[in-house]
Amino acid sequence: MLNQFCKYNNWANSLLLDVLKANADSIPESCISLFSHIVNAQTIWLCRIKGIASNVAVWQLNDLETCGRLMEESANGLSDLEYLEMIDTPVIKYTTSNGDYYETSVSDILLHVFNHGTYHRAQIAKEMKMHNIKPVNTDYIQFVRQQ
Repeated sequence: MLNQFCKYNNWANSLLLDVLKANADSIPESCISLFSHIVNAQTIWLCRIKGIASNVAVWQLNDLETCGRLMEESANGLSDLEYLEMIDTPVIKYTTSNGDYYETSVSDILLHVFNHGTYHRAQIAKEMKMHNIKPVNTDYIQFVRQQ
């Protein structure tokens, strides 16, 4: 099931990026900030899973081109993880940007990453509506219907 959520997450983020680019002249910075946060967090979690240092900060503001690059790199990295098909995944040890130490299973991390994206995409949709921009429908059922 994580494999399906990964595909959905990548589809929804790509769809949203296309809409953000198409409305670049009128999109509020809050939408760019939230989308940056989605791709930054996704990148950071992928780096933690791989045991490497991340080169982005959680709330770092990126332009849409950088967002696209980070989204593609992290989407490809997540899609390539062998853990997407596993029921029992290893526990990884990591330190957050606040310096807190945790140990979490990769499956819980992946579920968090995919849920996190959904949460912030909804915030972006609300911001778009408030600025009279038609938001894109990134509901999971839309993804399933297109498969």
